[in-house]
Amino acid sequence: MYGKGTETNLRYLPFPSPFCFFVFPVFYLPPSPSPLVSCFPRFLPLPLAHFLFPVFPASSLSRSSTFCFLCSPYFPAPSFVSCLPRPVLLLPLPSPPANMTPEERTQLVTRRLDEVIGEERIRAILKERPLKIYWGTATTGKPHVAYFVPMTKIADFLKAGCEVTILLADLHAYLDNMKAPWELIKFRTQYYEAVIKAMLRAIGVSLEKLHFVQGTSYQLGSKFTDDVYKLSAMVTEHDAKKAGAEVVKQIEAPSQSGLLYPGLQALDEEYLGVDAQFGGVDQRKIFTYAEKYLPKIGYQKRSHLMNPMVPGLTGGKMSSSEADSKIDLLDSAEAVERKLGGAQCESSNPDNGVMSFVNYVVFPILEGQGHTLELATGQSFSSFEQLKEEFIAGKVEGEELKKCVIKFLNKLLDHIRKEFDTPELQELTEKAYPSPSNMPAPVPTQMDETRKVDLTMEGLSLDDRINLMTQNLAQPPPATLSTAMTTSPHVLWMVPVTGRPDVGLLGQVAKVRDFVAAGCKVTVLASDVLSHLDACQSPWEVAGHRANFLLELLKAALTANNVPLENISFVKGSDFQKNEAYVLDLYRMTALVTCKDSTDAVTGVVKDPNLLSAHLYPDMLALDEKHLQVNMAFGGAKLAPVFQFAEKHLPVVGGSPRTHLLGEEMPSLLNRAALTPEEEYIELIEQESQIKKKIKSAFCEEGNTEFNPVLSLVKVIIMPLLGEEKFKISRSAENGGDLEIASFESLVEQFKNKGIHPGDLKNSVTEYLKRLILPVRKSAETPSMKKLQNQAFPPPPKKAKGPPKAAGSEEFVPSKFNMVVGKIVEVSQHPDADALYVEKIDIGEAEPRTIVSGLVRYVPIEEMRDRMVVVLANLKPASMRGVKSAGMVLCASASEPPAVEPLVPAPGSKPGDRVLAEGYSGEPDPVLNTKKSDALAKMLEGFKTDAALTATWNGNVLSTGSGPVTVASLKNTPIK
Repeated sequence: MYGKGTETNLRYLPFPSPFCFFVFPVFYLPPSPSPLVSCFPRFLPLPLAHFLFPVFPASSLSRSSTFCFLCSPYFPAPSFVSCLPRPVLLLPLPSPPANMTPEERTQLVTRRLDEVIGEERIRAILKERPLKIYWGTATTGKPHVAYFVPMTKIADFLKAGCEVTILLADLHAYLDNMKAPWELIKFRTQYYEAVIKAMLRAIGVSLEKLHFVQGTSYQLGSKFTDDVYKLSAMVTEHDAKKAGAEVVKQIEAPSQSGLLYPGLQALDEEYLGVDAQFGGVDQRKIFTYAEKYLPKIGYQKRSHLMNPMVPGLTGGKMSSSEADSKIDLLDSAEAVERKLGGAQCESSNPDNGVMSFVNYVVFPILEGQGHTLELATGQSFSSFEQLKEEFIAGKVEGEELKKCVIKFLNKLLDHIRKEFDTPELQELTEKAYPSPSNMPAPVPTQMDETRKVDLTMEGLSLDDRINLMTQNLAQPPPATLSTAMTTSPHVLWMVPVTGRPDVGLLGQVAKVRDFVAAGCKVTVLASDVLSHLDACQSPWEVAGHRANFLLELLKAALTANNVPLENISFVKGSDFQKNEAYVLDLYRMTALVTCKDSTDAVTGVVKDPNLLSAHLYPDMLALDEKHLQVNMAFGGAKLAPVFQFAEKHLPVVGGSPRTHLLGEEMPSLLNRAALTPEEEYIELIEQESQIKKKIKSAFCEEGNTEFNPVLSLVKVIIMPLLGEEKFKISRSAENGGDLEIASFESLVEQFKNKGIHPGDLKNSVTEYLKRLILPVRKSAETPSMKKLQNQAFPPPPKKAKGPPKAAGSEEFVPSKFNMVVGKIVEVSQHPDADALYVEKIDIGEAEPRTIVSGLVRYVPIEEMRDRMVVVLANLKPASMRGVKSAGMVLCASASEPPAVEPLVPAPGSKPGDRVLAEGYSGEPDPVLNTKKSDALAKMLEGFKTDAALTATWNGNVLSTGSGPVTVASLKNTPIK
């Protein structure tokens, strides 16, 4: 721009006539006619003002005025012409009409688009203020001429007075299957900005209201990362894959990053502060994903503007990664002629690549310049529709059209070529897109170093220390333990905060005591972020409080068991898992790890492996080891596949494999489905009366040592904490008197041979647990700890006064149902009811569920065996003709004629996979409230199959992570 004495770069175009119009705008209007010369560029000398002033008096000028001046070699030219190299046309930059109405602005914003979502929101905003729009482009391959499609639309936005942001999506580029190596992203981002500016200048677009933002300038920040974590915990893998299907490159073994891509793009709308996002119609699924999920984390819906996709010259999508399908912006004139000359352009196929290019690129630019398309034959076309009609009729030859396009495009690209004909931009181009011989070697990721810990050990040999490390583990230690113990041993103990702390933690406290005694530094990590990522078991707003509460309880437990705290550090995941270095490592890992590897690692570990967050779970557990600078990690036995994942994948981000130690874990206290989760475990601060009650109810069958939770309490908690002290069973003299047992093996042997009665074992275990829990419970009774506990586990809100709402009212949502995939492993006819089957169904729990179903008349027994079904698993167990049933097999059920078909999970579904209605991923009720006789029937209203045989709730598809739930033949039928 030129203004107030500042020179500008104006665009010069050849003018073939001996006459030339000089056209330039008034950028600055002086207060009086006398200094009129200050209105013009410095290279225009004073005679110009004297020549113009009689024709354009100052009273007729404004800041939007434009001068037109005619010169000819046959006329005496003003003296300023001699300072110009040749007659030229100086084109002014377009400016929007000041009196444009909101409706006109809306028409300009939405014209030539394939689709607009949220047009009414756009209209409402344009009545009040300028619309804020962003367009993002991943900085991968070189931009090509199809980029003129969004550029011409951006010109419309600017003309309509919109504020436009162009996002240079460097992080997105890396996540999209590593199209842009990290080493080149910086240069490619600079190249994209330079070439986009050149394109816009080439079509006469002002850059004044245009802003460029680099994605990593905010996408690695703490707040953005918070939202990534929250979003990933509510999005299913299915939804994430669906959203990115048209944009993220689909490969045989897709990486995790492809699942993150749509969520990051959705969040960009919020963090760029825009009203609308603009993109190609191929991004429609990402746009609908954003509209669906942004409100769920408290952000408003945006509008979405979709441009058509331009076919490549060979007919497919014009792609930066396919050289023959696209014309590069810096291609030579000869290359443009070769590529377009070889393209198919026949009237039998009017939607060919050349015609599409003319439609979506050539005509919009000509229209913006006020020109028509003119062929060498003398034919002229003011619209594409007119050209297409003539082309189909055979009145326009394909070869003539290609010649015209070649000439047009080379004139357009000549401006960009000239801009890039400087040493600086040529060097940038080579750095961003080096030739294979000049491709820089990947910069090695800095290897992490474990934190140096100097602890003096007196009187203990290395063998003694290793023995301490290995006792009471669930599995033998790896061979790397000896090496780890000689190089500043530092152990990480990762503790989730998904629920209330349970007594099983005391067994791991005993192990930490061993680590410290063996000379190790220990870091206790309360995994608040990961506990939220594990199917939102710890709500985001309380996860940090739960971590604080847990750490204080653990300090009390460690102190009570004589473990010195000076060699132990206590951290929360949120203390470091949002730092830029950690987040960058996480994104790098997602780009290098396949979805299959992460799914294999977390199946059986996290509550719902079908969520997007389940893929981040093993990545973050591995990265915790690197960023906390430990050389060993300790956790429950179920973490074995996650630890194997870490050993395999941590090196891809510069981490060395760690030594992993697996501790014993407590099973459920019950051998049946619990009515509430609290029945299955004893809290770390449980009251004595509850300890006694829960132990009394615990499963402890005489002589049974295969599954015996009471024996497990002795093995996992009591004996490790007793150390050298013997385990004592108190009993009366007539029952054999007191017993002192030195080893767990001896206890098991005596119990197996029925030398110890279950009641005597339960009484002794109760007393030991009271003793062990007491100091921890007392620590939780201080005012500060009570405050922490209330923050971590806030009491439920008081119910509003008034009559209770009926079950199945408008408050019911399908996520209240715990619908899971089950496999019938055993089936028989009910002994007392001919119409009922008694099934044993594996739903991913320790033992199969016993469920009674009235399917005898509809499904032959041979078809029931090994059948995959959908089970409603959170019904209160009920007796059905003398057999207690702990669930219900869901079926489509028609009344006329009578027909019943069990729901069929998608192929690939596994027992325990949760079935969710699309858009509803909340926590199920522990036990459904079905006290009223019609409660369940009302809840099931809205569940039915559709015309495509898909199971739905109010039109929302029911599915697992493997796909939708279906039925064999019953269409539009209620599900019961």
